[in-house]
Amino acid sequence: MMNIRIEHLTDYKSCIQTIATWQRDEFGYLTPEVTLEQRIARLANANDRERLPISLLALSEDGNTIVGTANVLATTLTHKHLSPWLSSVFVPPEHRRQGVASALALAAASEAERLGFSYLFTPHSEPLYSRLGWATFDRVLLHGTPLAIMARRTIGPVGNASLNDL
Repeated sequence: MMNIRIEHLTDYKSCIQTIATWQRDEFGYLTPEVTLEQRIARLANANDRERLPISLLALSEDGNTIVGTANVLATTLTHKHLSPWLSSVFVPPEHRRQGVASALALAAASEAERLGFSYLFTPHSEPLYSRLGWATFDRVLLHGTPLAIMARRTIGPVGNASLNDL
């Protein structure tokens, strides 16, 4: 496990271009109409720790290397009636399999709880998130890509989310 720090991207504005490029390269197939400039503007708008959207940044212990990123958004491409969403979790290949994505996902759940939300939702990476307490409650196709829609309680017992309350 890599020693990292999770910070708010709003405190590291010089990293926005890098994060926006990563998001475009990794997730652009889901929203091909969104330009790099729009991604940069969206990340720059995540500048208030007390409301969504929130962008998180994982930094190496010395703070010199970006090792991952994640967003907590009010809405996403499916199930617009549910909020908030863990989105755009990305870890560069050279830093994967070291617990960075897990740490980002759990930090995002903590942020959602801090803001008063009982659940956090995500549409991706079923094997990873199921190990961290998310439960799949729907499956959809988005632009031909299958997605597992998952939820995780942010408060109370983690375990599998009780999805009857949704």
